[in-house]
Amino acid sequence: MAYHSLWMAEPRDLGQLRDIAAEAVGEPGRRRFRLTALGETGEFALMWLEKEQLAGLGEAIGTVLAGEGYRQAPVPLDDTRPRAEYPVTPDHEFQIAQLSMGVDPRRGRMVITAAGPEDAGGPSVSMTIDFHRSHELREQISAVVAAGRPPCPLCGGPIDPGGHVCPRSNGHHEPA
Repeated sequence: MAYHSLWMAEPRDLGQLRDIAAEAVGEPGRRRFRLTALGETGEFALMWLEKEQLAGLGEAIGTVLAGEGYRQAPVPLDDTRPRAEYPVTPDHEFQIAQLSMGVDPRRGRMVITAAGPEDAGGPSVSMTIDFHRSHELREQISAVVAAGRPPCPLCGGPIDPGGHVCPRSNGHHEPA
């Protein structure tokens, strides 16, 4: 598969992943978001991204799976896959500036490419995940994003632990 971009370097291919996870680090309101990916050869990528990028990735995965008619078969609890053990130090660590996704419907797989900022030399990795693991990642992304600050019932903005000055109430009152 050839990648063409004005600035993105040829991505390092992690191949079929052994594990991929979406995580949030820190307290709500101050969380940082990341994807961890462990390739088939043990190569480890740690990719930081914004909450909106993570939510967008989850939505894109959901759209692709729905478009392909994928239905997740229930997995018995005793058949759930344990989390893979990652190396202590990542082989690749960067802030994601660009995400792209390709689909191989015949094989039931997605290829996700994440690229860092151009001024950092545009580090990038590509990774392949099957539809089953894509579905699991989408569910995990939904849970991570939803675990943040609760939304204001009036404006939809996040409510900080110390309160929230709501613009819908002209910024003068905190909603109950």
